[in-house]
Amino acid sequence: MTKIRTDVLVVGGGLAGLCAAISSSSDQSETLIVTKTLVGDATTTSMAAGVISAVTAYGDSEDSVEKHLNDTLAGGANVNDKMLARAMVYDASKYFERLLELGIEFEGETMPRVNFIPGHSKPRSYVIKGKGIGLQHILRNAVMALGTKVMERTLITSLVKDGQRVVGAIGYSLEHNEIVEIKAKSTILATGGPGELYSRTLMPTGSTGYGPSLGFRAGAELVDMEFVQFYPTMVYEEALPRLFIDYSPLLRQGGDILDEDGVSVFKKENIDEPYKLKRDAFSLLLAKETIKENGHEKRIFLDCTRIKKGEIASNPMLSSHVEDLQSKRVPILERKIGISPYAHFFMGGFRADANGATTLLGLYVAGESMGGPHGANRIGGNAFAAAVSFGFRSGLAASLYSSTVEDPTEDAFDGPLCTVKNVLGDSGQIEASSIRRHIQDIMWEKVGLIRTRKGLEDAIIKLNSIREKAPSSKNPLDRLLIPMMIDTAEAVTLSAMVREESRGAHYRLDFPIALPEWQKRVVLKMKENECIVEFVPV
Repeated sequence: MTKIRTDVLVVGGGLAGLCAAISSSSDQSETLIVTKTLVGDATTTSMAAGVISAVTAYGDSEDSVEKHLNDTLAGGANVNDKMLARAMVYDASKYFERLLELGIEFEGETMPRVNFIPGHSKPRSYVIKGKGIGLQHILRNAVMALGTKVMERTLITSLVKDGQRVVGAIGYSLEHNEIVEIKAKSTILATGGPGELYSRTLMPTGSTGYGPSLGFRAGAELVDMEFVQFYPTMVYEEALPRLFIDYSPLLRQGGDILDEDGVSVFKKENIDEPYKLKRDAFSLLLAKETIKENGHEKRIFLDCTRIKKGEIASNPMLSSHVEDLQSKRVPILERKIGISPYAHFFMGGFRADANGATTLLGLYVAGESMGGPHGANRIGGNAFAAAVSFGFRSGLAASLYSSTVEDPTEDAFDGPLCTVKNVLGDSGQIEASSIRRHIQDIMWEKVGLIRTRKGLEDAIIKLNSIREKAPSSKNPLDRLLIPMMIDTAEAVTLSAMVREESRGAHYRLDFPIALPEWQKRVVLKMKENECIVEFVPV
């Protein structure tokens, strides 16, 4: 077993984790990044389109941070944590220049080119050259230059507490096939979103929700877990790769969504400007079109055949996106393409303050691990805005905190060590891949875009049943991840069952409208090994 000591432990190697590490290392704290894949690679950031929304000197002179804040609150159906939303938009504007100083380049000829995304009242979104993967490589270089230590292909299996304070973690190194003990004066969870809870997602393998499970088991509070954002347009057709489709510019130039009979979905619903549709409303519209009849899920198609090539050539952002799809064998302009919504982003996460401090001493969060800034629905480009803002903020806060506390005692690690040894020693009963697929199918069918109390209750029963069967796999990672995947799936399902209304990305067929009395936030916490539900007023 390897034993390590550090000032700041960052769990996760995506955008939020890298920004946190840059911040803490710049404050002269010894910092260690631990990631189950590779730092700056195979993360949710690496799968992203690379768009950040911020008010900058390159955008509309009549825009303001207050307008960005108002758009964020309206997009979140007014159940955002307003303090977090304000911190996000102000810091995104402030840190935009820092990204430029770090070497990040944005699309545009002589200066960063500003783009419009639905949900924003002004064009304030910027596309990073090289998208998410290019951004991460630059930030990884910056992290390494600061002397930050890195431990890759290592899964954190549990957080360690000394009293009510998080003092480190236990992990398992796939590279060395051994348990790792990490003493840390402060810990930052930047584990990205649990998109792999659903059968339809573009998130990378391993995005199973281990971050929410880690903190929740340790006693940190989760909030807004019912709010799962489904992006409306993913390529969903046999023989074609599953890829993200940026719908707004395509629909603006004459693209359309057709049902199985070739009828425009927008004409049926009298929608004149579909390119302005926000993600929650658009995804729900499409989900209703695909409701099963006699066990058959109805198909929907994106038709861009009427878009003129000259119009594409005159729009750099659209041209780049179309060329990318065509280079990957998606004939977007030649024929209609089968599409489907997919699990894209989780607005829920840990309850935290503006510095990322959770309800547990010594534990901080950043990026998609934080609940609150986006409310019931995230508008475009605010994922990167939050990752950057709270990455830098949490890194500094964790660094400052680490200089105020003593090292933990060795005894604090005994219990978590015993637990992980027991899991690794259990050969399991059912193949882990089969359990994973079962969880994903349950979540898609019962806890997806359209929810009912009966479906949610069925999901809870089935997830509890799955928990009783230990996963079997030659890969220790599977045996460790599956129980954490169930934890997060149950948190999403329970929160969705509690909120008896429809708001933002959360739609209940049995409670189809937003209700004033539900303008509050659902909080989950562990108390004496029981999950307790509480409510926080907005």
